Amino acid sequence: MATLIQNGTRASRNPSFAGRTAGTTVYKGGGYVFYSDNPEDVGLQDLADAGKFLNRDTVTGAGLVYLWHHNVTGVTINHALLIHNPNSYPITVTSTNYGLTNYKGSPDTEAWKRYFATTSPKSITINPLGYGTLFQQSVPADNNFGMVARTNVTNSSTGAAASALFFDLTWRTNSGGGTAYADTRSPSMRRGKGATYYNTMTFDTIAPTTTDGIAFKILGSAQYPGIFGTDDLPLIVDPAPATSTNKNVTGLLDGGYGQQHAVTMRIKNSFSTARSFNIYMGREAGFHTFPFVNMAGVSLAHNWVPGGTYVDMISTGVINPGQTAEVFFFVVVPAMSTTPLVIGARPV
Repeated sequence: MATLIQNGTRASRNPSFAGRTAGTTVYKGGGYVFYSDNPEDVGLQDLADAGKFLNRDTVTGAGLVYLWHHNVTGVTINHALLIHNPNSYPITVTSTNYGLTNYKGSPDTEAWKRYFATTSPKSITINPLGYGTLFQQSVPADNNFGMVARTNVTNSSTGAAASALFFDLTWRTNSGGGTAYADTRSPSMRRGKGATYYNTMTFDTIAPTTTDGIAFKILGSAQYPGIFGTDDLPLIVDPAPATSTNKNVTGLLDGGYGQQHAVTMRIKNSFSTARSFNIYMGREAGFHTFPFVNMAGVSLAHNWVPGGTYVDMISTGVINPGQTAEVFFFVVVPAMSTTPLVIGARPV
């Protein structure tokens, strides 16, 4: 039986990379993602007090909210998901899984852990044409902040899917002052809404025989694609009008941040004796990764794994000669990671 490796070792490896075959597939689903990471550095000019909101878009039914920012205002600010009900009937917005980020110099791995471990759903009912907030928090200067939250908007009376207007909002004293989008800062970071947040990935059977193992690359970019090319990346559509200072940043969500990936990996023991295999994660070269898995309801994360090194995350347990083990787990790419993410297996 597969188990998480709590004290996985990090090592330099030179994996053999598998190509895409008929048995290696990806399917995108899950509903919308309300995504906000541009501007990533939030200054005083981006607050509702200055007439701005960080993102605004209409969502319908079930999906996910992913927000990631850095407070560079020099002061403590407030942050929340603001929700407007544009309908003639009450709506209910429920979150069954959620986690907040509010740390200095840290990624969002703790938020993802709480997301997978949520036991107390949050819910708010909003009257027609009214407003409400979820996940409000006070953010000290220089903290990274944001949230990952599964959301579902329904008609309070019938339970049918309903629409709502979501705002990613920051403020000091005037939460009602936002009337326009904050200016974007980078052409490669995203703001807006995508059609999906949940990738179902299946890898074809591999039979690794060396300590370097066999691996798959996923969640790259158009320039540095993974095994699926860019088929595992959603398109994020920026709803803001382009101006001289506020560029439209519609584009692929390079890196697959804010996405939940359900992975099935098949590992065959081609040795003549029973062997165990370790599933490892990392990146070929460059900046750090923050490998994160959730398996059977338990999360495991490693921070600051340098490019070119890989950390063992899962043990397959003993596999008999000629047999194949199928291992299922969830993967996310925490903020500050670089991709393509490498997922491989090696005999031990």
